Amino acid sequence: MTRNPQIVIAVTVALTSLLVFVMSVAAFPVSVSGQGSSSSGDATSFLESAKLHLMEATKDLKMGNPQAALTQINMTHQAITSAERQVNSSIICNNINNEGYCVYP
Repeated sequence: MTRNPQIVIAVTVALTSLLVFVMSVAAFPVSVSGQGSSSSGDATSFLESAKLHLMEATKDLKMGNPQAALTQINMTHQAITSAERQVNSSIICNNINNEGYCVYP
């Protein structure tokens, strides 16, 4: 089975970009509650899901299945987006006396 080099390069670049993004999001301090629920402001479960999908995409690429890898990359993107929304919804920002600040609840 021959692989289209353009697809392999595109998928590799996408995987690398997502991996760097996931690492940067994971480094962002997130307020973690003891309840472990995603609705309580914890984006960890979304990031763990993104990591698993990214690992599956890597496996699919190694097995020569770029379409399945692309599907996994899309699922990775959805999980990262959900994590971003969770983090953004848990931050309260105010502007008092022209001084903006944000706090975690």
